[in-house]
Amino acid sequence: MKRCLVIILLFVFCAGCFSVTCAETDHAEGVVAKVTTRQGTLNMRAKPDRKGRVVEKVPNGTCLMVLEEAQDWCLCLWNGKQGYCKTEFLTFLRDADVGLLDYRVLKKGDRGDDGLMLKARLQELGFIRSGSVLTDTYNGILSERVILFQSQVGMTEDGIASQELQAFVFSEKAPQCTQTLPRVRSRVGTGDSGLNKEICGCCMGEGCGYQGWIFY
Repeated sequence: MKRCLVIILLFVFCAGCFSVTCAETDHAEGVVAKVTTRQGTLNMRAKPDRKGRVVEKVPNGTCLMVLEEAQDWCLCLWNGKQGYCKTEFLTFLRDADVGLLDYRVLKKGDRGDDGLMLKARLQELGFIRSGSVLTDTYNGILSERVILFQSQVGMTEDGIASQELQAFVFSEKAPQCTQTLPRVRSRVGTGDSGLNKEICGCCMGEGCGYQGWIFY
């Protein structure tokens, strides 16, 4: 009986040590870095050589995970693929939360559930008026509201939702809007009226069939 008890306790102790080791490994997988090219994308190659096959083209401003650091080339993980990127085009963000890698860079013209979630969060924070109909398109109005957020928190005002911006927006530290939302007047008409049909603010610029003058 005692022998069985000892075996059980030993098993529990080893399991605990194993789980701690795994947790430490998960947090030590790599470091976050941001692509900072002079212009254009950064080639991720199959081997650390300029002639290596390109496995991905990483957009400028994108954050990725660096698995192995070296002076000339770093082994990186992005978009589910591993490859080598030139170290000179990577800016290391050693204190960054790896959670920001869950986001992709969003800009005008993009579509997806992540764009819809960003709109919903900005609406919750007051950067988009309540009652606005939200869709998954990153349109010009969303870009303007992202600029409002960037202006309030002191970020570069470019209207692009970087991974860092989105991580901040969805964090508990994200501030409520303290700025006056812009009033933009649009004329919404039908083909019968001979007016060019435009889109109003209640639908975030994506059309809702409303007729007349509106403000948003």
